[in-house]
Amino acid sequence: MLQPNEPFFIVGFQRSGTTLLRLMLNEHPELGIPHDSAELWPTYARLASTAYRGLAAADDVRRMIDDLLQEPRIHAWQTAIAREALLAEPLPSNFSGVMRRFHEVYARAHGKSRWGDKNTGTLVDLDRLNAEFPRCQIIHLVRDGRDCALSHRSKTYIYGYENVLRVALEWRDQVTLCHKMGAMLPPERFLEIRYEDLLADPEGVLQRICAFLGVAFSPRMLKYHQHVADHVPRDRRSLWPLIDRPPMASNALKWKSQMSSGDRAIFERTAGELLRQFGYDTSEAAVGRGRLLELWYIAHTRFAWRLARLNNLLGKRRTAFSTHSDSARDAERDTESPSQPTTLTK
Repeated sequence: MLQPNEPFFIVGFQRSGTTLLRLMLNEHPELGIPHDSAELWPTYARLASTAYRGLAAADDVRRMIDDLLQEPRIHAWQTAIAREALLAEPLPSNFSGVMRRFHEVYARAHGKSRWGDKNTGTLVDLDRLNAEFPRCQIIHLVRDGRDCALSHRSKTYIYGYENVLRVALEWRDQVTLCHKMGAMLPPERFLEIRYEDLLADPEGVLQRICAFLGVAFSPRMLKYHQHVADHVPRDRRSLWPLIDRPPMASNALKWKSQMSSGDRAIFERTAGELLRQFGYDTSEAAVGRGRLLELWYIAHTRFAWRLARLNNLLGKRRTAFSTHSDSARDAERDTESPSQPTTLTK
């Protein structure tokens, strides 16, 4: 039996609508989910056993908590996190306890009784989440990968992976891995929903999620767009230009009108089986097109990998292949970027 103070995690491939879902659930009177902390928690999980000496002593726990309080990612929660509440006895005895304490203090600061976390980087880390929080619940949000690809290469900014082939490979492999790991969990701990269904019937899907989490449905969740400024830092808002509007069904399946036939062919040839598994339409006719474009993408991806490796050897940060805006550069390590993208072509 799940306890009401156990956490839940929203996971999904980057640009799949996880921020939208976070804002919706965060409006629930019982649920508190702070702004995505990206690499913050995985980084401190690694440091726990080294820089913080396994958190074996109270001084090490206090030092980690004080260091976390200085982190910009915690400041992005836009919430006064009281140090005395974080240091309340008994002190956490391990890293998951520290992470839990920060989220619980955040939730209480907003009058909430249960905390959640949203990070697309955990999409392929369900094993780690299960080890750290063995009674947690996980919500996997799936979006048509062709729309994810469009969002990665939008006209406003170049978001993440360098071309549609790379997006198709990553979407196929990451979503498949999460789906399979989730299938190993009991149904009361893992829920899979589609972004398109959330847009088409937000109340119905949110009722289903609330039933999964064991809380009553609240219509406040449908008014999330009225409070975006309270929960998304101003300098990050441009990453989600439609987030301050009600759900728009027209924001789904944009690939049908905006994706080139060559890119569609590449994506469906690479990930068509998984698209169909989640109920998305594909075309037999489309698959035979775009071969020359695909070869170009393969060459481009290999060049991207080699240049990124060279930059790493030189101690430099991953180089973008197009001119990024400041917000887009931040986005590569922000809420919609996986912590360790899988290298698929070398």
